[in-house]
Amino acid sequence: MKIALRPHHFLCIKGYKGQNYDQAQTANWQHTAELLKQNPKADVFIMSGKDDLCTSCPGSTGSHKIFCRENIVNSLDNKVAALLGLKIGSTYKYQEILEKLNEIMSAQKHKELCEECAWWNKGLCKDSFEKRN
Repeated sequence: MKIALRPHHFLCIKGYKGQNYDQAQTANWQHTAELLKQNPKADVFIMSGKDDLCTSCPGSTGSHKIFCRENIVNSLDNKVAALLGLKIGSTYKYQEILEKLNEIMSAQKHKELCEECAWWNKGLCKDSFEKRN
């Protein structure tokens, strides 16, 4: 099994709560997130542009308001790729990326990276990297 993801989606998967999508997109995200959770050694192909999570996005049909502005997500992809040492076109194990992400990220770093994102501004993922006691 190999899943294609753009770099910033590692942040999104961590904070995904199943909100604000239509039924098809919610099912796609649930399926992908569950696959990765159950198969942490799954191969993840790093790509730019629309990936496996974007395939059912209601914004790509033009019938819904688009939440993801390409200039913002492309910039975020570049920042996350640099932060995690990911190379576009390369394949990694999901678990390795997740471990590195959890080691590097903090609530403050998350805010710095994502504060321009519509999902962040809706408050849907702000707690993703808060430290728990």
